[in-house]
Amino acid sequence: MKAELRFLGWLGASTALAVFTAPNFIPLFDQLLGDQFGDIFPLFPFAALVVLITALRWRELADVLESEKGVKSERKTRALGLSVLLVLLVLEPLTGQTVTTAGVALVLTFYATALAINPLSRRLLLPYAGVFAVGVGSPAVLQWALGEPLAVVSSLLSAKLVAVVGLPVAWAGTQFQFVTKSGDVISSFVAPGCSSIISVTTFLGLLALMHLDMKKDLRSTALIAIAGTGILTVLNSVRILLLMWVGYEQGAAAFWGVHNWVGYVLFLAFYLAVLPVYSRMGGDGSVPYAAKTGVPYTPS
Repeated sequence: MKAELRFLGWLGASTALAVFTAPNFIPLFDQLLGDQFGDIFPLFPFAALVVLITALRWRELADVLESEKGVKSERKTRALGLSVLLVLLVLEPLTGQTVTTAGVALVLTFYATALAINPLSRRLLLPYAGVFAVGVGSPAVLQWALGEPLAVVSSLLSAKLVAVVGLPVAWAGTQFQFVTKSGDVISSFVAPGCSSIISVTTFLGLLALMHLDMKKDLRSTALIAIAGTGILTVLNSVRILLLMWVGYEQGAAAFWGVHNWVGYVLFLAFYLAVLPVYSRMGGDGSVPYAAKTGVPYTPS
């Protein structure tokens, strides 16, 4: 029961502090989703895996929480956590300006709170905190650095697929236009946000979490990461082809309606196909400390 109370205390304290350190994250994130994806939340697989990993590794986390001492223990770690929280509070006017900086502040709030009230959990939580922080920040950075080139690649691949199928679509770089069977004229373009960056970064984030939890070797994870990035880029062009085919057959309303969800279906199908392949690949042979020794995990 002690572990459960400490876990709930950390969760409650982190959530309460996040109201002050990252108050703009939810409205900024909601605006980003509305601008790029419509009304459907695209990260359900990521959130579901986080919950699943927490459940699967609960015994190891509980061992750590049970080993916690009083407030006078691990003073340096607790002081570090409090210092990070103080810095986040001071910097909130700056970190709250973009969804990326607000998201990183949110992750750091939860990790710093763990350092302050459950300091022995630092090693167990650090890899996950790192993945979350990178996962929140990388899409914006990659879209800024690679969005335009990837949009061109997606457009070229999509144009070739459209030509093979025989749809009457006119392309000009990343822009396209076609007339539907019902007479609607659909004009749009492949934006950097539609260039597979979101699906690739989401997949790599999921893969990083699986790597941490399944103890796979780096070679296996790297192979899946490289292959997955390539396949998702192609699947993004398949998505664009499906949008055009639906639009051509059913009209503009159907085109924009399908636009908001077909990518999620393709991503989920791809991810479910990757899971059994990755699970059968080689691991590094490591096992959790508590499982290996029978002694509760107590970081130094």
